[in-house]
Amino acid sequence: MEDQLVLAVATTLATKGAEAFGAGAREAIGSLVRMVRNRFGSGTPESAVLDGAVEHPQEQWRHTALASVLADVMARDPQFARALNDEWRRLTGSSVSDAQGQVTNHFSGTAEKVVQARDVRGDIVF
Repeated sequence: MEDQLVLAVATTLATKGAEAFGAGAREAIGSLVRMVRNRFGSGTPESAVLDGAVEHPQEQWRHTALASVLADVMARDPQFARALNDEWRRLTGSSVSDAQGQVTNHFSGTAEKVVQARDVRGDIVF
């Protein structure tokens, strides 16, 4: 489920993810941002995509673009992919790629009502 990991990390990076992890998360998210920035380098097309996503977190297409770039880098660099997964596991307490049959919900943003569920049988009524 590496695609889920990539999308979760990209969204967290783009939205600065602090609200997804609660108080004191800025330091933890900072380590994730530093890891990705260090791997992407400075002045690269990848770093430009990351900067655009961080500067415009409300633009969902930028999250998708960042996820695509991140997936590409992870495919070319398995050591980075493992390190990123390990860092994500440290931050969230779970590994998306290891969670076969499990559900790891992440929500970032604002909404009046949010449902995060698995195997819903029957109706959901607000």
